[in-house]
Amino acid sequence: MVKEKVEKSVERGGLRGRRAVQAEETRAEILGAARRQFAAKGYSATSLKEIAAEAGVSVQTVYDSVGSKADLVRRLNDLVDAEARVGEIASTIPTESDPAVVAGIPARVTRRILERCSDIVRASFDGARAEPDLVYIADEGGRRHRAGARAVAERLAALHALDPSIDTPAAATTIATLADVRVALVLIDDHGFDLDAVETWIATTTARAILRTDAPAPTSRKRR
Repeated sequence: MVKEKVEKSVERGGLRGRRAVQAEETRAEILGAARRQFAAKGYSATSLKEIAAEAGVSVQTVYDSVGSKADLVRRLNDLVDAEARVGEIASTIPTESDPAVVAGIPARVTRRILERCSDIVRASFDGARAEPDLVYIADEGGRRHRAGARAVAERLAALHALDPSIDTPAAATTIATLADVRVALVLIDDHGFDLDAVETWIATTTARAILRTDAPAPTSRKRR
């Protein structure tokens, strides 16, 4: 179906349409090659020449189609929310009434991001260390992460599920810290956790830190 629509669009657009489709296909090949190279060797050790060679294009085509190596990371980072489908999980926050499930949502988001986009996450952090211009990517990711943590904390407050000694801003800070993808990477890289263990650790530790003692224990819901 998608192929037929593209072909019809190309037919209507003629030569200009075919060129647009070819250009998009070239960009996709370049981004795919960059993703594989960054995953295998890291941002700093990967050259545009290697990316171009894997994509089967010239270095100049990489520049013309996407831009610099930093631009490749920016474009890849745009894929994270879509590929991890973060919005699908976050959309359950306003309607979920089980405090333990709400408290476990950040753990699910972090797990989903690493499950589907850990290569992009690592490339972004690696790139930010090498290219000051890329620091804003981590900053933007952190801003969205903190906003999600606030939404969870506010929902728990509305459910009267927060520990009485913790106010909503403090709960949001705790959630954001425990569910930070950088913490998850430490658990994986330094402590040998797999993704199941990461999700369980974040959910359990978050619940212990912010929920009322009479709140139900966190439950494991297999919704990936």
